[in-house]
Amino acid sequence: MATRKNIAAASIVLATALMTAGCSSLATSSATPSNSASASQTPKIEYETAPLTGVSYVKGNNAYLQGPAVMGKVDNAPDARPQNSLNQADIVFEEMVEGGMTRFLAIWQSQLPEKFGPVRSVRPMDPDLGSPFGGIISFSGGQRPFVEAMMKTDVFVATETNQLGKGTFKRVSDRVSPHNVMVFARKLAAEHTDIASPKAQFVFAPTAGTTSASSAAKTVTGFSVSFPSGQPSWAWNPATGVWLRSQYGKAETDATDGQQLHAANVVVLKTKIDRSFKDFKYGFVPRTIVVGGGTGFVFSSGKSVPVTFQKANQNDSIHLFDAQGNPVLLAVGKTVIPLMPSDVRRIKIKCAKVTAPGSPSPTATR
Repeated sequence: MATRKNIAAASIVLATALMTAGCSSLATSSATPSNSASASQTPKIEYETAPLTGVSYVKGNNAYLQGPAVMGKVDNAPDARPQNSLNQADIVFEEMVEGGMTRFLAIWQSQLPEKFGPVRSVRPMDPDLGSPFGGIISFSGGQRPFVEAMMKTDVFVATETNQLGKGTFKRVSDRVSPHNVMVFARKLAAEHTDIASPKAQFVFAPTAGTTSASSAAKTVTGFSVSFPSGQPSWAWNPATGVWLRSQYGKAETDATDGQQLHAANVVVLKTKIDRSFKDFKYGFVPRTIVVGGGTGFVFSSGKSVPVTFQKANQNDSIHLFDAQGNPVLLAVGKTVIPLMPSDVRRIKIKCAKVTAPGSPSPTATR
């Protein structure tokens, strides 16, 4: 098994500058620069990499890269769909809440939307998930033990209460309460320029053809992740190189850009669930356990690879390893991480295969 020392912290630069320098044939002028002098005066283009996606930008062209991560506890109830700006998020966790439904913890940094949401209340696993990013977390209320646990982290907590009158939270009129609380990310980040940008969480491959999953023999056409009250599925789109999300066979879209929800990587982690906390009104409140580790699957480049994951403590990132103990290389771009309860559900993977006309593609249950 690889140790933390094996993990590359830097993302891969995807583009390099090609430079050409012209020269003059005049030999009598001492003021005419030589070829070498002209080349040395040609400015070199420098790049910087988004820590959470591995995408490279010309240095100075993306001011958001110097700013904090802005997290939001985004609702996923039917009345909350379509949500705003999930497609712009760098990383999205999908976690199980009461009744077997899911809720998202979305993280924006390289692309800050004007607004995102709707946001709902915090949950007991959010301190463990959000702490490695630092930055700001925004949500609408929550039970006292969960709010207090979040307040004890180094993450700045933004709620409707402490943001009152600042224009960063707003209940919009085109959605039904309580699924109508929007967060204005750019305004919120502008108030906290002293908060550092997040560190890299994953390791990215230089090309889509060199991800850890790309070496798998079989092409994956799609897969589904089961929760007790939800079954999100993902289909590979080779034309765009992303996974497209549906729910119960219906495409899910983003209210901001109108596009189907998509991701370059989907990292399904099988996790244990702590059901010891019981609320007098809502019953058992599940807590997804990510500290420690477990197993899962990484879907990138139209392929899948089984992985193990490690997370030493609350502030530690999630580290992914392949069967040989090497750090997993993801595709550059957005990553969605469904945290699937290991004791109640399974993942179904559909692989492409050359078959006789009319024969179904094989489906594997893991």
